[in-house]
Amino acid sequence: MLVRPSTALEFMSKKLVMAYSQSNVSKAVKLMVDYNIGSVIVRDNEGPVGIFTERDLLGNVLARGKRLEEPILMEVMTPSFNVLSPGATLIDAAKIMSEKRGRLVVFDDGNPTGIVTATDIVREIQKTGKPFDFTKSYSAKIFEESPQTKVELIIQLMEKRRVGSVIISEGKFPRGIFTERDLLRSVLTLNFRMDEKVEDYSTHHLITAEEGINGLNAAEIMTSQRIKRLPLTRAGQIFGIVTARDLVEGFAGSSW
Repeated sequence: MLVRPSTALEFMSKKLVMAYSQSNVSKAVKLMVDYNIGSVIVRDNEGPVGIFTERDLLGNVLARGKRLEEPILMEVMTPSFNVLSPGATLIDAAKIMSEKRGRLVVFDDGNPTGIVTATDIVREIQKTGKPFDFTKSYSAKIFEESPQTKVELIIQLMEKRRVGSVIISEGKFPRGIFTERDLLRSVLTLNFRMDEKVEDYSTHHLITAEEGINGLNAAEIMTSQRIKRLPLTRAGQIFGIVTARDLVEGFAGSSW
C-alpha cells in the first residue's frame, strides 16, 4: 500500500511567533527564548515584512556593537522570507530550502500559519527510514577556540566566517560547543558580558558521531538529542561538523 507523503501542514512548526517592526530587539529575543525558537516573523500594520533570526542577532546586532534596546527590528531583520505552500511535500520543502536558503513560512489562504525550519525537515527525514549520503553537502572545516576566548571575539569570528558554531577546545581536547542558540539564551541573563570567557556560556555536553555515519542516522541523533549540529570524529578527533541544513541539502540531492 502506498503511503501518502506528509505535507508542510503536518511537519511545520506551529509556533509562528510575531513581533512588530517598531519593537526593539530585546522584545524579539525574549520571545525567541520564551518559545524556544530561532526566529520571529516581523510584521507591521499591513502584515509580515520580514524575519528576525539568531543569525540576525549575531551579525546585525551584537557583531556591530549594538545594544538590544537600541535598534528596532525593521533596521536589523532580514527583509524577506521564503514562502511554502501548505501542500508542499517533504522533498519539496527540502529542495526549496536548499535553493533559497533560510526558513520557509507557510501561507494558507494568504495568511501565515506556520514555519518550516531545517530542524523540522530533519525531524521528518528520520521518520522516512531511508539512509542517504550527505558527504557532498557538509564542510569538513571546523573552527576551534580556547575556552578563555572572550565572547565578543567569538561573535566577530562567527560573523566573519559565516558559521553558526565554534568548538571550544583545550589543546586537542574538546570542552564543548558555542552556538547561535547559546548566544540567544545568554544575552538576556543579568550576568551576560561580552568580555567574559566563552566557556561560561557554552554547551559543555558535546554529542558527536563517528566518521561514515549516513544521513538517516545523523538525523536520528539530531532529533533524539534536540541538536542542530553534530561534530564528526575520526580516531577520536573532531574533523568536521554536519548541521541540520547540511542534512536538508543532502536529502534534497538524493535520488528517491
